[in-house]
Amino acid sequence: MSSVIKQFSLTDLSNLYRIAYGDFELDAAGWDHSELIGLIQKSSKFVGNRLELAQLVDWGGGQSSGSLPSSSTAYINRPFLNAMSVYATSVIDSQSMKAARRAGSNLGAFMDATELSILTMKRAFSDQVARQFFGDGTGTLGVISSVIVVSPGNYELLITNATWLEAPWMLNDLLNIATGTDLFLITNINLTTQVITVSRQSGIQVPAAGQGIYKQKSKDNEMFGLKGVTETVTGNLYGVPVGYRWGAQRLDGQGQTLSVKIMRELDQKMRFWARGDLPTDYIMSATQLRLFEDSEDAKSIIYIQPEVSPERQAGSQVAAVKINGRTIRIHWSPYVENDKLYAINRNKVHMYIRPDTADGNDPGGFIENGDSIFFALQVSGTPLDSYGIFYATYANFYINPTFTGLIFNLATS
Repeated sequence: MSSVIKQFSLTDLSNLYRIAYGDFELDAAGWDHSELIGLIQKSSKFVGNRLELAQLVDWGGGQSSGSLPSSSTAYINRPFLNAMSVYATSVIDSQSMKAARRAGSNLGAFMDATELSILTMKRAFSDQVARQFFGDGTGTLGVISSVIVVSPGNYELLITNATWLEAPWMLNDLLNIATGTDLFLITNINLTTQVITVSRQSGIQVPAAGQGIYKQKSKDNEMFGLKGVTETVTGNLYGVPVGYRWGAQRLDGQGQTLSVKIMRELDQKMRFWARGDLPTDYIMSATQLRLFEDSEDAKSIIYIQPEVSPERQAGSQVAAVKINGRTIRIHWSPYVENDKLYAINRNKVHMYIRPDTADGNDPGGFIENGDSIFFALQVSGTPLDSYGIFYATYANFYINPTFTGLIFNLATS
């Protein structure tokens, strides 16, 4: 009996060598919000669903000269906020975990599979928190202008100019549309034409013009941020009627180019409204920062090193500017509309969190499974060869409207 043994060629031999990977670069997949999130004061005050605060609005107190006054009480509001759940989830199968580890070695892998899952999940979570900080609690990523049916279940969605922002859209993200619960997967994003291509994963829902698009399960279920505070001019803010010294100061830019002059005007409006507690930070769009830097007012800009993670190349803080004798930090964020500038006092901005859901300045924490953070997954009681990792916070922002301002309708070119 004989056998034939094939000779190895150089091509065959090359297939026996492992692939050697270099460093794994994450910056292109996320936005570094460490400086921005770092300015929000964290407080573990939630012990249930609702937290009530006390806000002094006016002194009162029975004041006079010449004779004893009649007593009176201070004007105090009682704003409240409710805890909202914010999640990020990652799933990894056990075989991938073992293959990547390869008995303690990462050779032949981008990086340890568990480390990669945790790293990307935490970055995605931080991005969610930053996006919601600029939101209004509705969770709207954009509104559909028109729909093109590519094939059954596959659609091209044109987003309206008024609601278009580049930052919220992510490839392979899962979305809900309007009030539907069907999941749509983003398969392509055209940043030039503002067209989002989605593929329906289950169900029969067909998108329609005028409908809003949301992160899965997020419609009207997100933390209340700057957009909500500054755009509420009637009704209630944190359960308190908008009115005397309770509401954000708004200034219509009327198509002007952003300048120190208009910043000073907003600052003066806020000075009288807030009785001297003035903004510490301006947060604007990249467009507004560029136009401001290109103008004559650039002479007023003081460039400073970011205080948080200065080695990062994508930080949000770049400068400060002198306004009415004060140095005010300047930031830009991709979640700010092109024609807007927000003014905040960082000492009046809080993120209230339930105890044990955050560590230090981190706005979230792992959901624990006993002594582990890995949950064995099952379908209909049948174990799967996969594990889930969950990162979450139970929190809400409290952005005191009295110390908050907005310039809108600024020139964008």
